[in-house]
Order: sequence, then structure tokens, then C-alpha cells
Amino acid sequence: MSEPLRKPKQSPESYNPKNKPEILNMMEESAGKFKMNNAYQVKTANGGSYIDNVPMLKWGEWKDNTYCGCMTALFDAAGISVSYEELMGLSGVCWQIIMRDDWDPSSQMPQNGKLCEKNIGDALGIDVYSIGDENQIAEQVKKNIDSGIPVLMVGGRGAPEWTLLCGYTVENGQDKYFGRTYFDCQHYKPTKETIENQSPIVPENEIFTDNRYFCFNGFPGWVPGALTRFYDKKCKPILRKQALKVSLETCITMFEQKSTESHKFGYDAYDVLISGFELNDEDYKKTCGNDCYHIGSLLDARCAANVYLELSVGLLDERNQTKLAEVAKLYKNITDNMLAAVPYNETTPVFNGTPDFTTATLTVAQRRKDIAAALRKNKELEREARVIIKGILDHWDD
Repeated sequence: MSEPLRKPKQSPESYNPKNKPEILNMMEESAGKFKMNNAYQVKTANGGSYIDNVPMLKWGEWKDNTYCGCMTALFDAAGISVSYEELMGLSGVCWQIIMRDDWDPSSQMPQNGKLCEKNIGDALGIDVYSIGDENQIAEQVKKNIDSGIPVLMVGGRGAPEWTLLCGYTVENGQDKYFGRTYFDCQHYKPTKETIENQSPIVPENEIFTDNRYFCFNGFPGWVPGALTRFYDKKCKPILRKQALKVSLETCITMFEQKSTESHKFGYDAYDVLISGFELNDEDYKKTCGNDCYHIGSLLDARCAANVYLELSVGLLDERNQTKLAEVAKLYKNITDNMLAAVPYNETTPVFNGTPDFTTATLTVAQRRKDIAAALRKNKELEREARVIIKGILDHWDD
């Protein structure tokens, strides 16, 4: 996509991924269902059921990656204690940077590049799985909802982003599904009065329960056989130190990915951003749409990397503890460099619909120059971090 940022109500339609993401580490289904300590009550209504009180998802809370943000809400509902930053680290999303030459926002979907998604289930003792048959997907969704465990899927409503399925009902003999997406806040008119009163832009017949869950008219979602995920089975967890090693190994390999026809990764992705922000005004407006979203996504990821590493330092021996703390500090510097160039509330949070995209100032020439300079500096800090991480991995068992 090449146009500049659109009005909030239009942004879901601006997502236009040209190719299906590369799906790595697909999980095998295995036996061993288990009951989780659910945090929310399951209620029945109109031939279906729903998980009550799952909070609205939105950008602007330093949980800006829809994949890890939805998982955080899912695990919270299931009564599993794990933070957003830990999920960003365990999955490897916190190390990632992906760009398309056309700056389409779909590039930020983590599954476009290398990840260690299986590492999340391994660390938490959950056998995450998908189902190929769409009819079986519907039945398993109902079982999960009835047991109080939301279901992760892509494109429940609007754009092909990660969403959280929270309930189902029957209307005129037809099953309907509903839940939370990061775009929900855009379905309310961006004025103080209408936000406080939650005045919907979507039709009332597409709003379900007192929670005001929105209809998942995209069910069963985008590539459902691979991207609809279930979390109701257990497995033996691995040690968190082992999970940290998998994540750090992924930190190295994802920056070694070769560019594809669609996407650029790592340092090449940095170059796409830098060259874009250094364009003249006219070319910038033609090329660099969704600039706020790309910078905010990167900012959120590196902030999560810093937190994840600080949480993980105690897992290592004394020598590697010191080195991992150095890497954590580098990611803190990367985050601070970006924040010095642009405030967080002018990046990804503008996708909420309030303030309107027109209040964001990334299009101002001096702001773009500052961002480009910060990105150049951060690109070198990324290299420095990976040298230290490689040293940690080389001496992991010393």
C-alpha cells in the first residue's frame, strides 16, 4: 500500500497482504486435555456460550503486537500467569523487524518471518495445535469456549490481524461467533461523548452480550487450518533457561533471513525504513503509508525485548548474566533512541482512532530526519547486541 495513513474507520480495509505468511514450527496435535484455572465466568445464552468480561484489545498500552497481545488476553482468561513481554520474548517477536517496500502494514504480522512460536507452548506446558478440517474447527471452538478458553484466529473481523474468539450463539438456525479485535475501538465514534457512551458505528445486530463483543463475520478466519490456534491441551514444560536459549538463537537467525519477493528482514528492513524517512516530502507521501504503525511496532518490540531480558538474567550463570544484562541495556538504549525521536503516543496508538491519524506528526520533515538518525544508530546497536548474544550462546554450557 502506498497511500498515507487513512481515517480510523478505513484502516482495516487498508490491510492487503499479497502473500500468505510463512508458517513455521507447526504444532502437532497430541492427547492430554486438562482443565485450566479460568479467570472469567462462562455464561450460556441463545444456544451458545461466551466467556464473560474479556477486556477490549487496543493499541497504545505497550501491547501493540496483535499476536502476542491476543495471547496475553487468552492466557489471562485461562488463568495462566505470563506477561506480554515474556510472550514477545518466548516467541521471538521482540527481536523481529519486517518491512515491505510498499510499506503495507501487513508486513508486521510476525508469521511473515522466522519465529519460535512453539517455544511458547513448550515453556508454559501447553500443546498448541491447529485443525485442518473447518467443520472440526467449529466444533472445537465451541468446546474451548464452553470450557472458558478463548480461541486465537486471524481475521475474525475486518483486517487479517490476530483476533480473539470469545463466544458463539445461534441465530435463525445459524451459528454466529464473536469476540475481540484490536480494531474494536475504531468501531466507536472518536469523540469524548460517544466513547464514554460506547456509541457503535457497527450495526446493533452485530454486537453480542453485555460485553459488546463484535460479530466475527470472518469466521473461520484467514488460513484457518494453520492460523486458528487452540490452547486446551497440556504437555511437559521445558526449563525457562532452555526456552531463553531457543529465543536467543532465533534472535540471531531471524536477522540472517534472506529477502523474499515480498518482505525484507533484519538489517534490510531497517534500510527500508531509513531510506523511506529520508525521502523528500513528495516521494515520502507517495511511498511511506502507515509510518506511525511501523515505527510503533518496532518501538513496542524493542521495549519488550529489554523487559524480557531483564526478567531472564537470573536464569544464567554469573558470566552470562553480566553479558545478558549488557544486551538488555542495549535494547533499552534502542527504545530510548526512538522515543527521543518520536513520542510513543504518536506511533502505533494512533490506530485506536483517537486521536485521529491527522494529529500524528511523522510526516513532518524534521521528525522524519530525527527518526532516520535514530534508526541508523539503532541498526548498529542491533549488531552489537547480536555479537554479545552469539558469545553467550557459544559459551552456554561453560
